[in-house]
This record gives sequence, C-alpha cells and structure tokens, in this order.
Amino acid sequence: MSILNFADGEALGRFQSVDTTTVIGHVDDVEALRALQVNRLVALQSSLAGHKLIGVIQKIIRTALGEVKIADVELGEAAHPEVNLVRIMLIGTLLDRDGPRANVFRRTLETVPEIDACCFALEGERLTRFMGVISEVTSGAQRLSLGASTLDPNAQAFVNGNRLFQRHALIVGSTGSGKSWTTARLLEQIAELDSANAIVLDMHGEYASMAGDGFVHLRVAGPSDIEAGKGLNDGVLHLPYWLMRGACLDVC
Repeated sequence: MSILNFADGEALGRFQSVDTTTVIGHVDDVEALRALQVNRLVALQSSLAGHKLIGVIQKIIRTALGEVKIADVELGEAAHPEVNLVRIMLIGTLLDRDGPRANVFRRTLETVPEIDACCFALEGERLTRFMGVISEVTSGAQRLSLGASTLDPNAQAFVNGNRLFQRHALIVGSTGSGKSWTTARLLEQIAELDSANAIVLDMHGEYASMAGDGFVHLRVAGPSDIEAGKGLNDGVLHLPYWLMRGACLDVC
C-alpha cells in the first residue's frame, strides 16, 4: 500500500516543462504559491503505475506578463495576467513495491513526469511517512525520534538506531541550533534500549540532570579522590591526565 495517496484536488499545479532532472510547473492558486518554500519536498505523478517521483523546490517565480493591449486597460488585473511557476529538481523515485519490500525509495529516476502531470506538496504526516522510508525505520528497525523536521514543524524526524550504532556520527550546528537538545533526546531513547551503550564525556555538565535506570553519572577523579581511594562505587572515574588535554565532543 502506498504511503503517498493524493486526490487531484490537492495538486499544487501541473507541469509545463520537463527536462532530464528538472521540471517546471504552473501553480494556479496564488495562496498555494505563497505557502511554498525553497528546499521543500514535493511528490510528482509518474508515467509508471506504483511510482512517484520526489523532488526539491529550487525556485519559485511569480512574474507579471505586462499589458495585453492598451484597449484592455479598463479590465484592471485581468489585463495583467501573472505566471506562477516552480522549478523542481528531481532527486529520486518512491516505489509502492519493489519485490517483497513495500515503499522503497531509490535515488534514481525510473521515469520523468509527463506534461500536465500533477505535483503535490509533502507535508505533515505524509512527510513523516516519507522520511521514515528514507531513514529505513519502517521495516522494524529501531526508530529514534529527533523531534520536528526543519522542513515542516508538523512532521517528525527519525534516525535508524541500528545504523546509528554501526557507524560514526557527528552532530554539528551553530550556537543555539539545538545540538545539545538533539544529543539529550537521543540519550533518553538510547537509555531505554536493552543492548545499547553510550559513553558521554560531558565537560560542561549539560547532561547532569538526566536521570533514570539507564543512566550512570561518573565524575573524573581529582587529587582528593585519589588520596581517599575513591573509585567507581563512589561515582568516581579515574582517567590519565594526558587524556583530558585533547578536545572532546558531546558524544564519543
């Protein structure tokens, strides 16, 4: 069963120009055009049954064509029609079924849209379902929630836990962008797993308030701890001092 079902009445517009990887569509509804944003995802009708093309909005254009003729000045706005266009870059194909697997995304183009094919916005629950396919969290994989998608605050973003623990990962962003929040969100969910372990070198105490059965907080031993012979049972971790001279990330 397809995760993306649309009615024709939900279409943003229809395509007027089709290239190898770029299509240009006409948007009839001005309000719909205003709601569009560059880098938002859209789904396009394909000429193949069970296929939908996925694209990214590259450019939004609203251009007045100018006066039709002087005699039509009294027609007001009707004498100045506008062309509302969106340029979309195609990034892949969503297949309803690929052999035994349902809802598979391929980063290839099996076909291109036909002229007058419909274009639909990927928003809310539809965007959530599609991003679930991208993250491969729809086939029983461990699904870790990151929060709302930057593309749409009404859509949820996930990461595949099985893949996360098998590879190196890096959380980056500018100050105040939510790096610590994202890390804390992941740690909360990792702590609930039976077979996952994570070690956090928290140099600034950002995660000291996190509590639960899955959390154990240790502090690095100081001179007084060494003299007192304190160890792990006392919540004290002994590390060589040379190790603390290097830069540490939130999660190692």
